[in-house]
Amino acid sequence: MELNWLNTFIAAAEEGNFRRTADRLHVAQSTVTLHIQNIEDELETQLFDRVGRSVQLNPTGLGFLQYAKTILENYNDSIEYVARRLQGYQETIKISVATVVATTYLPSWIREFRKMSPETEFSIEVTDSSSVIKSVINQECDIGIGRIPAVQEHLESIELYNDPIVLVGPHGVGVRNERELSTNDIFHENLLFTYNHPLYWDDLLFQLRQHVSNVRTMKVSKVHVSVEWIKEGMGISFLPLTTVKDQVEKGNIDIIPFPYFSLPSAHTYLLTRKNQNQTINSFIELISRGDFTFE
Repeated sequence: MELNWLNTFIAAAEEGNFRRTADRLHVAQSTVTLHIQNIEDELETQLFDRVGRSVQLNPTGLGFLQYAKTILENYNDSIEYVARRLQGYQETIKISVATVVATTYLPSWIREFRKMSPETEFSIEVTDSSSVIKSVINQECDIGIGRIPAVQEHLESIELYNDPIVLVGPHGVGVRNERELSTNDIFHENLLFTYNHPLYWDDLLFQLRQHVSNVRTMKVSKVHVSVEWIKEGMGISFLPLTTVKDQVEKGNIDIIPFPYFSLPSAHTYLLTRKNQNQTINSFIELISRGDFTFE
């Protein structure tokens, strides 16, 4: 059984139509039909039920699909392994990381560690903080870096830094017709983007409503989307300083004075399973002693 037959079989199972499968694989439809026929002949059973121009996996085909995917995944993994060895890589550190960390500190950490250990390769999954914890628990990564600490006994949480929360808006948000607006006026004239961070919003909104009435809010679940919408003049938000520092320096976003109460900080944690190998522990040590500055 040839690998390209299996690749065609998987594509046909997903497309449910041999013509669309041929278009997807850039081959003739007759080639798709031949590959499926070859597999069925070798297995001595049908894998698809034909209904008009469509095809659908029968129970045997559904079971075989999982094995076919595993075979191709193992093949691709083996090719990648050899390629990494030929490039000089001896070990891979898998990291699941929240977007805000991936776009701020992570590049410098990796760059610094590769000077110390050039034979170490990195595999990065950028996701949200909740998924970071799941990846560590399910052993899909060696290290997780996100905004939520782990409470599981078999995991270790290391607090890396506290990121000050600031109120931000589009450039010029505090001025109207050459008149400086109060913070209260800014809230009344702008939407407040909320819940773009997993932890601090409930308490912050409760306190805010003690000082500002009729706050209009919109839930925007991603920090980077909030930043882009603020740049476009669509609203304001409370965000970690590191996520907006670059845009503030470029003059696209303004930090708005906030006089009502002390704002919280956003904590960032490194999560890992206990008893990791020496290479992973060395990378953790490098991150843990990092210099985090917020100006």
